[in-house]
Amino acid sequence: MTTTIDGFNFSVPPQENEVVGLAQFHRKQLDDAIFHQEIHLGDYCLAQRKRVYDFTKTLSFEDKRKFYRVYDGELKRLADDDDLHPAHAEGGLSLFAVFLALAIIALILYFAVIRTII
Repeated sequence: MTTTIDGFNFSVPPQENEVVGLAQFHRKQLDDAIFHQEIHLGDYCLAQRKRVYDFTKTLSFEDKRKFYRVYDGELKRLADDDDLHPAHAEGGLSLFAVFLALAIIALILYFAVIRTII
């Protein structure tokens, strides 16, 4: 028994190389879709995941787990690391910087507003 998703034929249970090929194809489609403004990426990704879900709901629990482990693993492996926005830069602002900014604002307010009133 075979099933077709996006032009890929899958045996039941699916082989690992078939799942890897589908994940690579989906990643390539997403990369191509990024440069087309008429495509809404959220809907596009949901459509891909819906086709995958419709296929996997016919599989046994163990085959489904194996499919998603391979599919998601391949997508994570293909993911690009963003050099301009590394993960450690998302830590937020330090408390020292917040208090320093508040102190500067307080000094400006004191010399510009409060001192002229007194």
